[in-house]
Amino acid sequence: MKDVNDLIRKLEKGPIARIGLKDLVGPDGYAKNIAGSLKVSRVQMRRVYNEFKQAFSKVKRKKQESLKEEDMNRLYMLFPFLEYQKNRKLMDERLTNLMNALIENVDRFRDRKNVETAEKFLTALIAYSKE
Repeated sequence: MKDVNDLIRKLEKGPIARIGLKDLVGPDGYAKNIAGSLKVSRVQMRRVYNEFKQAFSKVKRKKQESLKEEDMNRLYMLFPFLEYQKNRKLMDERLTNLMNALIENVDRFRDRKNVETAEKFLTALIAYSKE
């Protein structure tokens, strides 16, 4: 079953880039299954996505091969934001756990391919989200 907990387990074991793109973003992939099961507004998803996008865009723009510490600092600031949103019941706890695991995954595996795969997954997650 391609659910949140299954993806979190995979993210803890290795880079997101190791998971096939079709498994992540395809019509029967994680993004679609997860988006359909979460209770979160598209606005909240977009706020999280925009922070990721800012960090990821530096890798593309500067043609870096990996995320630098300054880029990761922006992502680290999502930890308290996600917790705040969860505590106010504005964000599904499963989404908070998934985003935390994704940040940790990008932190451990900062190479360009992993960063780009994470970005594609988040893009698909928003595209498949309700509302």
